[in-house]
Amino acid sequence: MLLYLSRQSIPIALPLLIDNEFMNHVKLSYFFACFSFFYGVSKFVNGIIMDFKNHPLFMFGLCNVVTGLSTIGIVLLYNNLTLLLLTLILLACAQGVGWPAITKFMVTNSSISSIASLWGVMSVSQQLGSCLTLIALPSIIKIHGAKSAFLYSGLLCLFFGIYITIKAYHEKKYHLAIYKIQKPHICARVPNPIWFLCYATFCTYIIKMGIFFWFPIILQDRLQISLLQSSLITGVYDLGGILGTLITGRVSDMYFSQNRSLLALLYMLSIALTFIVMNFCQNVVLMSFWAALSGFFIFGIQVLTGVIAVDIAPQNNVCTIVSLTGLFGYIASSIFSCVVLGLLVEYFGHNMMFTFFFICSAVASVCFFVLSSRNSKQLHKVNIKSIY
Repeated sequence: MLLYLSRQSIPIALPLLIDNEFMNHVKLSYFFACFSFFYGVSKFVNGIIMDFKNHPLFMFGLCNVVTGLSTIGIVLLYNNLTLLLLTLILLACAQGVGWPAITKFMVTNSSISSIASLWGVMSVSQQLGSCLTLIALPSIIKIHGAKSAFLYSGLLCLFFGIYITIKAYHEKKYHLAIYKIQKPHICARVPNPIWFLCYATFCTYIIKMGIFFWFPIILQDRLQISLLQSSLITGVYDLGGILGTLITGRVSDMYFSQNRSLLALLYMLSIALTFIVMNFCQNVVLMSFWAALSGFFIFGIQVLTGVIAVDIAPQNNVCTIVSLTGLFGYIASSIFSCVVLGLLVEYFGHNMMFTFFFICSAVASVCFFVLSSRNSKQLHKVNIKSIY
């Protein structure tokens, strides 16, 4: 939750901190792109490391410590754009440790039949951090200034990280007794289903991170509302995401454990329809409703892509494969969610954002359809064998 508190401060407070000449959509997108790219690379590298290491809690604590220091560093270095960019890169690399560590903890402490529910619970903590930030941060900025956003979130991450690191260090022997994993190795050949999942994640993260970076700014301009109101709508989007992660994880374990890709396909088609409606919506209340609905489906998809990766990954490379899908996602976000979407909005208007998201939803739907069809064929073969 605290990692997301720090991360969500970037699209809200950073534009207020940087000098006005760097405030247009295109130039601001370069900062967002660097953050997303290095976050994705760090997530992939740390996923490989986690397959070889049995200390996820210690690594998670260290992640929070470096995140806290980097976030505070933004307050000190924002006047120098080069140093600010380097600080954002360090922050992205530090945050890239977080989810691989959580993945390692989940796959070593849960069964495959219930992992989607646990994945949903863990994902909820991210949405809570984002919601709290989007709801509280504009008011904090209004009272204490933009610097306070980074200062407060950085201090919380720092103190929490120190606590977790010390706790994990003292319980090292206990954790070594629990985690019994087969000797890992890196498999050079990646099965075709994983590539389709990577392509689907690529499109999903264009939408997810596009909303993360641009929703508050674009809604403010499009609906002619204040930053506080646009941030509240984005907060409602995350509230929908909380329900989506919890419900999707449970529904997936109960009814779609043999073919989670089918549920992902249904969700993605629903996302496409939602963006068609949002493209014509000009009412704040209705936009809040559709934002919540899109959050429900998008964060539900995020849970499903992670669990599908666990289902189809080789047992010794689970963290690597999950992080590989994340790498595709954040490369997508660094190029398309940040730079390309910024250019499209700059030159074609705000409605282009929803049109762009609809196209991405359609492409991802095709990928999930292929995965779902493959799972259905495999399940049919298993049923025939059981009959004979």
